[in-house]
Amino acid sequence: MGNKSSTFEEIVKNIIQQRANNPIEGRVCPDQYVGYISDFSQNSKDFPVREKADKRRNNVKCLIMLLESPHKEEFKKVLAPAKGSTGRLIRKHIKDVNGLSNYTDYGLILMNAIQNQCSLGLSTMCYRDEVFVSFWNKGAKDDFINRLKSLYKPGDVILNCCTKGKSKKQLRKLVQESIPENMGQVLKRTHPSSWYNQVHRNSEWK
Repeated sequence: MGNKSSTFEEIVKNIIQQRANNPIEGRVCPDQYVGYISDFSQNSKDFPVREKADKRRNNVKCLIMLLESPHKEEFKKVLAPAKGSTGRLIRKHIKDVNGLSNYTDYGLILMNAIQNQCSLGLSTMCYRDEVFVSFWNKGAKDDFINRLKSLYKPGDVILNCCTKGKSKKQLRKLVQESIPENMGQVLKRTHPSSWYNQVHRNSEWK
């Protein structure tokens, strides 16, 4: 995809007219394999392991959870996906989410559709959706497809948990429409940040 960070910064500058006083976070948050779902502990401060997504153990079958883009917590200290409340809610509730109890013997791969911080570290209501859509249309979509193709193995299940967002074209639908048809089973569930609510854990978005 070329220099993703420089392209990302150019898009951000165009959207917010001029660069803010604080530098734009240009680093990318890696996709990670975080262990067997059966090993997740509700009270743990982190996942059992955090490894490069392509280094899954023993070629275990995985749920590949798609999120839209990393926010603030993911860029503190060591870069990693779902480090804050999202990760905590995944560990606490994934076994209770509609249909996911069938996959407790699977591993979990966390994958952001866009690895850059589309929120710019501000409220997700400010810039996230506009940055996401603009970057998606200028290379991020192709990067996502290539990463997903490289990670997917026969028997894996894709789990689209991207947020809906406020843009005219829902972020999760942009991602859904970009998943190659030969990826096997694809499930659609709400974003883990809403899993504190049982109604959301039981929901499949349309």
